[in-house]
Amino acid sequence: MEKIVTAENGVMLLNHFNLHIFRGEIMGLIAISRHGLESLIELICRNVPLYYGSVYFDEKLVNSYALSPLTRNKVAVIEKQFSLIENLTVADNIYVMRRGFKKYIIHSKTLNSQFKMFAMDAGVDLHGEQQVQGLTYYEKCVVELLKAIIGGVKLVIIRDISNFISTTDLIKFHQLMQTYTGSGVSFLYICNHHQEAYSICDKICLMENGKALKVLGKDEFKEEKILPFTNEFYKNYHERQALPQWMNDFPWVYRGKKGEGFDNEKPQTPLKNGQRVLEFCNVSSGNINKLTFDVKAGECVVLLDKNNTVYIDILALMNFERKPQQGQILLNGEVLAKKAFQTLGFIPEKPIRNLLFKEMSYFDNMCFTADKKLRPFWMRSAIRKSIVKEYEPIIGPDIHARDITKLSIQSLYSLVYYRIHLQNPKVVICVNPFFEGDMAMRLQIRNLIKMLLDKKMAVLILAVNLSDSLLIADRLLVLEKGTLINELYSGEYHKLTENPQ
Repeated sequence: MEKIVTAENGVMLLNHFNLHIFRGEIMGLIAISRHGLESLIELICRNVPLYYGSVYFDEKLVNSYALSPLTRNKVAVIEKQFSLIENLTVADNIYVMRRGFKKYIIHSKTLNSQFKMFAMDAGVDLHGEQQVQGLTYYEKCVVELLKAIIGGVKLVIIRDISNFISTTDLIKFHQLMQTYTGSGVSFLYICNHHQEAYSICDKICLMENGKALKVLGKDEFKEEKILPFTNEFYKNYHERQALPQWMNDFPWVYRGKKGEGFDNEKPQTPLKNGQRVLEFCNVSSGNINKLTFDVKAGECVVLLDKNNTVYIDILALMNFERKPQQGQILLNGEVLAKKAFQTLGFIPEKPIRNLLFKEMSYFDNMCFTADKKLRPFWMRSAIRKSIVKEYEPIIGPDIHARDITKLSIQSLYSLVYYRIHLQNPKVVICVNPFFEGDMAMRLQIRNLIKMLLDKKMAVLILAVNLSDSLLIADRLLVLEKGTLINELYSGEYHKLTENPQ
């Protein structure tokens, strides 16, 4: 891609963007801001009109400002929103649903047999007759990759994969990627963390506001090379401590210097003797196996699931969709019951999409859960005026916005957390809060979580990878196969190397 310029509604998305990916290469892409990222992915996949520049694919000019044929390139995208059809088998998804399949009679045994040979060569334990809906995220990623390889794809875009498959599975997927680079397949690996990209990529492109700032070669994969392009989010965390073996495979975990605290503030005092707000007492349910832990008032606990198997079970228990098969869950010392629902706050993955109502104003969205504690809330204008008076100095003029679709992503993320701040629950459960956030966004989310902690809420983060979670965590709980295998307080993370589990 050479000097690409794209725009939408008068806003420039890609600004003289250059990118070169060679055969069999894994090119990393780190978006310091995600502006223009969607346009870039679309342009790689499909030859849509552009304002300026040229696109070459397989050494042929396929798109330019003079002629955009709207054809598709041999590119596949692997992201959390899979393109697989859940009710079909693996073999059907790979062979029958591919472009150019013209047979009228489908011989399932033949397709399964072909897939079996292909899976054996790839070293993956999958069968053609398996239903896609029963596969794990990792297995679906593998099926997507195999589908791309069998379909003759030249370039595979891997997008934010560490946000939805476990750390253990990510190692295996990286190995599979490297296997196919040997046969000439290229990858564009989009992620948020440069250390994650360091572990797998041959080169890394840094992108900000639709422009390629710099391309780092493998010999430049050093902290001092990337720090000038990051914001203050990382600049206080440039010293990475030694990690245990299983975490060394994912060295994009940043920690403050030993003895230092959050953003050079005073070290955080471990809340070992604080008031217990949420307690799991020997709980078993689904994939959870005799899980015991607690979260205290004003404490942030990160629950890292190495296998990505228990989060759905924990959310189902906290949402009262099921009861523990064994043990009990306590909230403020009492068995968790539906009447306690108003004292719980949930921030799901992609909260803007899942929590906000675009038909409602900023203020109405923010106060949406206020009537959980004050039933006549909507009838009393004096209270609403009081809330505006309290929050306007913090939020600014956005609090008066009637149409939230015109607000920035940053403002909408703040709206989600201010809703929780106003609701003031005892416990807040955040699912992958840093998912899809660029560097600036993750800094903002960290500060918003800190705002909840300052109000003495207990925050439980359910994370698939550590990502930025340790920057805010008071305590880390590591789960493997539904069982707690390690527990460390802030400032004790270096002990992981002394007592590896």
